Amino acid sequence: MVGIVLVIILGVVSLSKMSTDLLPSMNLPYAIVVTTYPGASPEQVENTVTQPIEAAMASTSNIKNISSNSSNNMSMVILEFEQTANMDSVTVEMRESLDQISGYWPDTVGNPIIMKLNPDMMPIMITAVEVEGMDSLEISDFTDSDLIPEIESVEGVASVTGTGLIEESIQVTLNQKKIDAINEKITASLDEKFSDAEEELSSAEHEISSGKNELSSGQTEMANQISDAQNQLNDKKIELFQTETDLNNKLAELQETKTQTENGITGLRELQGQVQTLIESKGKLKEGIAMLQEQMKQLESQSKKLQEQAEKLQEQLEQIQALPPEQQQQMQEELEQMQAQQEQMQAQQEQMRAQQEQMQVKLEELQSQLEQVEGGLTQIKTQLATQEGSTITGDSTDEQLMNYISTSLAQAEQGLNQINEGITAIEAGLQSVAEGKTTINDTLATLNQNQITGSVEMGSASAQLASGEEKLKESKETFEEQKKEAYDAADLNNILTMETLTNLLTAQNFSMPAGYVTDEGERYMVRVGDAVDSVEALKNMVLMDLGMDGIEVIHMSDVADIAVVDNSSESYAKLNGQPGVMLSIEKQTGYSTGDVTKRIYQKIDSLKKNNENLEVSVLMDQGVYIDMIVDSVLNNMIFGAILAIIILLLFLKDIRPTLVIAVSIPISVVFAVVLMYFSGVTLNMISLSGLALGIGMLVDNSIVVIENIYRMRNEGFSSRKAAVEGAKQVSGAITASTLTTVCVFAPIVFTEGITRQLFVDMGLTIAYALLASLIIALTFVPMMGSNMLKKTKDRKHPWFDKFQEGYGSILERLLRFKPLVLLVMIALLVVSIKAATSKGTAFMPDMESTQMSVEITPPEEGKFEDVCKLADEVTEKIQTIADVESVGAMAGGGGIATSMMGGSGSGNNISLYIILKEDKELTNDEIAKQITDLTKDMEGEINISSSNMDMGALAGEGLSIRIKGRDLDRLQEIAKEVSEIVGQVEGTIDVSDGMEETEHEFRIVVDKEKAAQYGMTVAQIYQIVYEQMENDVSDGTISTDIKDYDVYLESVEQSEASIKSLKNLTFTYTDKESGEEKEISIAEVAKFEQLESLTSITRDGQERYVTVSAGIGEGYNVGLVGDEVNKAIADFELPEGYSIEMTGENETINEAMEQLMLMLILAVAFIYLIMVAQFQSLKAPFIILFTIPLALTGGFLALFLTNSEISIIAMIGFVMLVGIIVNNGIVMVEYINQLRREGMDKKQAIVIAGKTRLRPILMTAMTTILAMSTTAFGNDMGSDMSRPMAVVTIGGMIYGTLMTLVVVPCIYDLFYSNRSMVEEEI
Repeated sequence: MVGIVLVIILGVVSLSKMSTDLLPSMNLPYAIVVTTYPGASPEQVENTVTQPIEAAMASTSNIKNISSNSSNNMSMVILEFEQTANMDSVTVEMRESLDQISGYWPDTVGNPIIMKLNPDMMPIMITAVEVEGMDSLEISDFTDSDLIPEIESVEGVASVTGTGLIEESIQVTLNQKKIDAINEKITASLDEKFSDAEEELSSAEHEISSGKNELSSGQTEMANQISDAQNQLNDKKIELFQTETDLNNKLAELQETKTQTENGITGLRELQGQVQTLIESKGKLKEGIAMLQEQMKQLESQSKKLQEQAEKLQEQLEQIQALPPEQQQQMQEELEQMQAQQEQMQAQQEQMRAQQEQMQVKLEELQSQLEQVEGGLTQIKTQLATQEGSTITGDSTDEQLMNYISTSLAQAEQGLNQINEGITAIEAGLQSVAEGKTTINDTLATLNQNQITGSVEMGSASAQLASGEEKLKESKETFEEQKKEAYDAADLNNILTMETLTNLLTAQNFSMPAGYVTDEGERYMVRVGDAVDSVEALKNMVLMDLGMDGIEVIHMSDVADIAVVDNSSESYAKLNGQPGVMLSIEKQTGYSTGDVTKRIYQKIDSLKKNNENLEVSVLMDQGVYIDMIVDSVLNNMIFGAILAIIILLLFLKDIRPTLVIAVSIPISVVFAVVLMYFSGVTLNMISLSGLALGIGMLVDNSIVVIENIYRMRNEGFSSRKAAVEGAKQVSGAITASTLTTVCVFAPIVFTEGITRQLFVDMGLTIAYALLASLIIALTFVPMMGSNMLKKTKDRKHPWFDKFQEGYGSILERLLRFKPLVLLVMIALLVVSIKAATSKGTAFMPDMESTQMSVEITPPEEGKFEDVCKLADEVTEKIQTIADVESVGAMAGGGGIATSMMGGSGSGNNISLYIILKEDKELTNDEIAKQITDLTKDMEGEINISSSNMDMGALAGEGLSIRIKGRDLDRLQEIAKEVSEIVGQVEGTIDVSDGMEETEHEFRIVVDKEKAAQYGMTVAQIYQIVYEQMENDVSDGTISTDIKDYDVYLESVEQSEASIKSLKNLTFTYTDKESGEEKEISIAEVAKFEQLESLTSITRDGQERYVTVSAGIGEGYNVGLVGDEVNKAIADFELPEGYSIEMTGENETINEAMEQLMLMLILAVAFIYLIMVAQFQSLKAPFIILFTIPLALTGGFLALFLTNSEISIIAMIGFVMLVGIIVNNGIVMVEYINQLRREGMDKKQAIVIAGKTRLRPILMTAMTTILAMSTTAFGNDMGSDMSRPMAVVTIGGMIYGTLMTLVVVPCIYDLFYSNRSMVEEEI
């Protein structure tokens, strides 16, 4: 009795501390790597980010599969690991791999974010917010600044995400008219500045022109006077002059060549020294790197050895800790020494890791220096390669480079010697010419003295004028160039580039602490700058001061239009037709869903009291559903227990043994709750369903014990002896029968995936309940029986006695036709399987709830405002339905929240979330049909989900066909063909080829050969086009007292960008013949295409794929339709390198079915082994196994008759049946053997055992059946989950029990001979 009180106390405490959740705690072996790449297309994201991540993750420990999604601006890689993977260590390994590759990405690629998948990521509540008297913007501001922080402050809330929030930002668009107006002022100021200089240049030009005219006249007159005198000596003088000129020209050329050669030699010598230095440095760096790498290898080897030692020590520690406490106490000193060694090894490991990190940093420094040295050598090679006649290329070796320099130096020195010899020869020739000129000049000296003097003076004047004219021309050219440069430099179109404007915004919107300063004992923080804190301040923000007369300081508003804009035209969120905001609330891991939702409701009530105009409607609440399930389970448990007690009372006709069993039921449940609490099982849909289904089985052991005690009391035994001997007599049988039922769930450890995650809690709960019932049956029931059965009466059961005798007579007759009985059994099994499979398969049963969703897709090419109007109309229609309480609507609400609610949130789609009244009169399917009728004449596509709590969503919905390959265009073509085939299969609806997830694409295909003619590359064309594109990335943030604004800068070109403007883009190139700069249109080197492209690129196993999806029409089954689709696409011919595989709900069902079949087979094997151990025989357990197909037949027939599909829950029912039904066979076969050991004839023993065990078999079967009937036939929403399991169990128990009473005796008679039992055992 003390133990019972202790169990009750522990049960109450455990129940008060157990957390409630919708699903069991699941450790999903999945991780997601999310990386942003702003402005990148899906293909850019795939090539730059996704593929390197996939390659790096492929070597991660325990990796099972890699899939990815590359969309605009973002990469998402989904990693699936083995069930045994330690996700914490895997995450560390992933981070290390990502750090290695992230350094090679462009600067605009964000840091990868690693997320481990957890059921807690799904929202526990989704609400809609509206405030009377506020417009959409005011509601958004209130929600963002007040409501979300308040809800996030609730204990257990992890995050709150708003959908439909209208966000304001500041758009700064350069205004060309304003820029042109300032440019005009700048041009006027520059014109005035340059006018004086232009006048001075014109005056100087006029003076030079006059002097040239006067000098020309004087030269003509002098030439006429001396022409006669000079004619006589002209021939020889000209001849000498010509010779001298030739020699002087050659001398000048040689001297110039000499100077160039000397400079070249000097340069080559310097280059030779530089190259030699670089080569020596390169060798030293390589030696250093090699040495450092060797040290790192040695250190890594030491680390691995230390790790192995640590692991061995850990194994020893675990072995010691696994020993009994007494042995642990004896080895305490050794245990402490090992723990000290473990701590020392951990410290050594940390020290080695620090050394490795230091060596890695040093290695990276040496590699960087080596890259710089090699870069210098490469640059020298590249420069030399461009020289005419050079034998050096970019790939030449360092030795070839040094040889080339040495050879060039030797050749240059040899050429210099030859030049010096030529100069010496020319100087000698000039000396001879000079002597000849001296002789002629002496002869003409007297005659031409005056004429020559005048000529020299005239020439000098002419040279001066020519020099002045040349300088004036150069000055004019320089002036014009400087003038043009000044205009260009002052042109705001050139100054105010987007990069400059962004930098100015960052530089001027700046406020940051610079440090601290102490003055007269006081410490001051020094802050520099003053951040922009208003739109007006942004307008007045100084951009630049040109320092020109008449030009004031230029502010932002002088050159740009500044406006506050919002995304209201792209956002849609309403509650019952009024503006609102949707909030998705997620809880923290470890917190109870029910407790968190209750605290959220309390917070919402508190906020409503402070703001009477606030209205918060809950669109989805896991806590409410959990409460419904708990209430349903409690009701089923109570009614099931009552029905079981009534059955006992009818059979025993005695209130005292009935009370004993009635009291054992709650005690067994409390005992099970205690075991659940200490093993970490939470109160969730799965575990509570298992507890409800276990109620009927709880009393089985107690019934067998109390019935045996009751029988022995009637035979004359004392109450104490009857209690002890009665319990002892059946203890082996009920222990074996309990173990057979418990062990059917043991094989769940061999299953994988969601099957294991979902049903471990159910298996543990049922096992705990049964083990608790066994302990209670062998302790509490005999104790209570010995006290309450002191006085018994031999009560008559005339109706049962007649039934018992009738059964005995039928059994005697059937023993004569054993083969016929077996044939009928086999035939019924085949028929039942065929009948049940004709109804198809499902993952989870359909579940009623007070929540529905509607997805509205606009007509093709429909605008966003059109679909908003359509959503308003649909909402208005739905509100006319009597059972509808609230309707929430939103667009752009993708992600986990929307997936949970049944919507997609993609494109222009709008999702409606419908809250039904708790006392609704119609079913969800009936309401869905009403919505369909009300909206059938509306445009667009309207998809209705009848329940947002359908657990089938865990397996996906409908059919999915994955087409894998490389080329996206080819994949889309195949997808279109496959979708046409799938669309022809009866039962498929809403067939999609994946093209809905596309966007319009304007593709510019550059002709590389044509572009090369103008010195352009594809990358340069891309840069020209990119500068015209809209900017989706914020260029800054302004923080005001009210809110923060993102600032977006936009150039004139960006604001006017269109397909037409892109086609008219031009670029400047230099004409190769004339050398002039010219402009040419991009259209000359590229062609333009308008097509559809995927908004995202999906990959699986590092291979691209496109998904063809289809829904299942009303009245059709996903399993049956899936089989037909498989047949339809089986003969589809694929190009080489492409493949097709089925995914989606049907594939998930097949995988889960395979896991459960494995579980079923292993359960049968375990049951057989347990019975072998009990009976110490191979034959008797084999006979009992024949009860299993009997139970399966009943289960299949029950599914067929109730029009139910074969679901995962139903399969769990079959697994349970296997463990339950054998109990009847065990009881009967054991008693037959017992009678035969006492010397009874085989046939007589069979008939007597059947008649004797008829009552306990029927009692245990009927209590189980009636206890589960409340679940099978209940109409409450909490029963939907467990109903298929209850239907299968009831059908299997009814048919299996009745047939066990007939078939097992027949098979026993068939397998055993007529010899005595003693002889057979010998």
